[in-house]
Amino acid sequence: MSSSGINCPLTWQGVGDITIFLGLVGLTLMEHGLVREGFSSHLLLKNWLQFSVGIVAWWLLGYGFAFGNVEESEFIGKKNFGGEDWLQERDHNHGACASFFALCGFFVLFVINGAISERTKYHVYQWYAWWVMLFAWPVVVAWSWGGGWLDMELDKPLIDNGGAINVHLFAGAFGLIGAIFLGPRIGRYSSSPSVFHMKFHVAYILGATLVILGIFGLNQSLSPDGVSRGLSAVNTWICAGVSSIVSLKLLTIFSTDIHTHLIAIYQGFIAGMICVSNSAYNTTPWQAGLLGLISGIVFAAGFYFCRFNKIDDVLNVTATFFFPGIIGGILPGFITDDNGCFWQGISGHTLATQVVGVIVVTGWSMTWAVILFGSMAVFKAFRLDKDLELSKLNTCEIKQTGWKLPEGAENTARESNQS
Repeated sequence: MSSSGINCPLTWQGVGDITIFLGLVGLTLMEHGLVREGFSSHLLLKNWLQFSVGIVAWWLLGYGFAFGNVEESEFIGKKNFGGEDWLQERDHNHGACASFFALCGFFVLFVINGAISERTKYHVYQWYAWWVMLFAWPVVVAWSWGGGWLDMELDKPLIDNGGAINVHLFAGAFGLIGAIFLGPRIGRYSSSPSVFHMKFHVAYILGATLVILGIFGLNQSLSPDGVSRGLSAVNTWICAGVSSIVSLKLLTIFSTDIHTHLIAIYQGFIAGMICVSNSAYNTTPWQAGLLGLISGIVFAAGFYFCRFNKIDDVLNVTATFFFPGIIGGILPGFITDDNGCFWQGISGHTLATQVVGVIVVTGWSMTWAVILFGSMAVFKAFRLDKDLELSKLNTCEIKQTGWKLPEGAENTARESNQS
């Protein structure tokens, strides 16, 4: 840790920002591809409004909470708020660190968006973007990447070189709670499933490809050094490829439609990247292949878990990010060549740290999701009105208070519902 108290783990500056930014575009396109016709255009509005709201929150307080001399409290930072000393302390590279991790935070936000699509009120996206980037996510960053207690106080520091815990697990847990509180879209589990199948295949495929690039950039940017970066790259591709094949076989046993095929191939691939992300820098290719087999099973289990419990997770966030984030977070304690208790037969200190990290970050994320989304649900400020949801958002007017049906359209929506 430097004398400034900054403990930024970024090792691949510049390139990571570009790839993760493209990953944000990818998440937007994936969501665009998976929602029904009539709900797609508003995505371009709310996603980039969130970016604008979130970057202000990150600049004012979020970055300082995440990286501002965290070691003194080991819980949260207490300096560098509002750009304080960013210019004067150029040698500490505040700019690169703040930019890269802001984009990681937006990746979290855009993943959450995918779980609650089509039925969320306009203002909700702004409120949780503000709070997640201001406090909820920066605290998690401070605990490990910022040099807090998960990095300093346990027998071994937390390994999160690919963001499986701080990015993917956090986002997946938050999104899962949001989807549960919202409930399914009208008719999702009572009408023909094909009504809810993707219509914009090209947008989805292009988006998934960009998300793959974004996750690859995240993995590479946090690898310890150049040699580790090369090994991380090849292990990532091996694990993801195997995971994609296994996912395809497991998901298409009962469903032969193109919708399920695309989800299995592309999101099964992404799940594999996440499962191996924290271990890829320090494990063997054949172990990565074995992990791909596990990842495919985990992804399929998450996919069927949501359908069995009638959780309407539009972007399959639970299967793609949450469950793989759990596996990817714990696995370094098993399989990394320096610290893995399974392959090396050494102490389980690293495994214990990884388990603690996964439990704590999951609990923190879900707690704030319950507080934010639960309070909105209680006051009926979370889910769209029934008439709005039935009439589709592309037909609505945008007011300062949110989406509103044009005059006279209420009757049309009600008639459509009755039919």
